[in-house]
Amino acid sequence: MKKIILLMLTIILYTTSVSPPMDAVSGAELMESFSVRVSLIENETIYEWEYDNPDHYEYEVGNTVQKGKEAQSHVKQLLSELQLNEQTTADEYAEKLKQRFPNMQRLEIRWMNKDSERYTWLWTK
Repeated sequence: MKKIILLMLTIILYTTSVSPPMDAVSGAELMESFSVRVSLIENETIYEWEYDNPDHYEYEVGNTVQKGKEAQSHVKQLLSELQLNEQTTADEYAEKLKQRFPNMQRLEIRWMNKDSERYTWLWTK
């Protein structure tokens, strides 16, 4: 099942256009975002953080899902840690998250801004 999910994530990545990274997304700028998705795999556990404008927040660890206010702090904390911007590479984002997830095997960050411009970063071990 986990191989299927990994395969699906890979297919999604390759079927969307890969664009240059984005400007910073945090605080007030998050409200300018249409959508943010971060997926991470560590020790066969899948972690996912999601934001859709104006107020959809979702946080998943394995089969446990939190939504709304429960998930909001997790999503905002992750975006604050990443400090997404156009100069940062997927490798640099992976290094930041390895502090919390030392055995991380895969990281995917997808973002769509208010103008429907899409940006993707992918890192695999």
